[in-house]
Amino acid sequence: MDGEQRWAAQRRELAEALQALRAQGRLRQRPLIDSRGGSSVIVCRDGARRRVINWASNDYLGLSRQLKVRNGAARALRRYGPGATAARLLAGSPRCHRRLEERLASWVGAEDALLVTTGYQANLAALVALVYGTHDAAVILDRLCHASLYDGARLAGAQLLRFAHNDLADLARRLAQCRGARRRIVVVESVYSMDGDEAPLVEIAALCRAEGALLVVDEAHAIGVFGPAGRGLCAAHGVKPDLLTFTCSKALASQGGVIAGDAELIALVVNAGRAFIYTTAPVPAASGAAVAALDCLRERPGLPAEALAAAAEVRAALVAQGWQVPAGRSPIIPLLVGDEASALRLAEELFAAGHWAPAIRPPTVPPGQCRLRLTVTAGHTPRDRRRLIAALAAARARFAPAAGTPSPC
Repeated sequence: MDGEQRWAAQRRELAEALQALRAQGRLRQRPLIDSRGGSSVIVCRDGARRRVINWASNDYLGLSRQLKVRNGAARALRRYGPGATAARLLAGSPRCHRRLEERLASWVGAEDALLVTTGYQANLAALVALVYGTHDAAVILDRLCHASLYDGARLAGAQLLRFAHNDLADLARRLAQCRGARRRIVVVESVYSMDGDEAPLVEIAALCRAEGALLVVDEAHAIGVFGPAGRGLCAAHGVKPDLLTFTCSKALASQGGVIAGDAELIALVVNAGRAFIYTTAPVPAASGAAVAALDCLRERPGLPAEALAAAAEVRAALVAQGWQVPAGRSPIIPLLVGDEASALRLAEELFAAGHWAPAIRPPTVPPGQCRLRLTVTAGHTPRDRRRLIAALAAARARFAPAAGTPSPC
């Protein structure tokens, strides 16, 4: 087989892989959003534009539409320009980035914080830095941890172990299994992104301390929503992980990942976190917006409670209708429907009724546990919530709930 034939064969294989995703109902496309206004978006599909209520956003506090937040972004844009132009260690840090880091560190009770371009990169940088300097490390992750945490463990070159979701006994077994490793790092999320449930942080932290293991907690879906002044579940439970990661792109209505912890560890991330070192810094406008969002949260401390109360209202109504909704109290409400076709069909029915809630399918969730991931925010009005509840009540008879509970990834 000559070079041209080998090339053609490889392209055929790639085309067949794409066709297999289509046949399984797992092909993804990029939805086109024309504009956002309040709790709604204009979705462009098949040559048509339709305004629908958005239940797919992580804007938990509804701050993305606040004039103060937009003005904060505009001021940073005018002062520093539209882009950061290079990595921070090369071209320097805009003062707005350092100001945000100082505010965030103080807010979550850490000595220092480091801003990186995305939450995904924050997790990569944190885990690579914690494994730095040894070839004998084990990273032990909850099975439902975000893909970025798994990718960070793989990039670090550590032995990777998983423990059953929120299962302390299984975590203890995994820690014992790698007790001979020079460095052991336990990784969990405080609120899990697809189920919306919470980790037993106090018990996990105590087990790590007893075993002499390091602890990383990703608070992406808890910051701004839980804890005193929205400072997250670690603050609520008095847990001090070795590194705390979170993002400005959800409740803080902006963009950028954050790593917080002791000054010494943050300095190590600066020097060893490849996802920080080798990428262009966040755009300055994002930091300006995040600082303004923190100001909004300080001025309106009741916003987190509003978001949780709105979610509780919708969750209770859907459970009463007979939908399978795992227990929880976060703004994330997973509505389990089972197979890919059912999830896609339900998403289309809701779209026709004026609601945007795309189907969540493998590999994001396990096979047979496809769902709609509804996110109820402080920006949704009571009328928005009533309309969603009514639309799902109308669809309920056509969709049997998925059997069982979510299985591990």
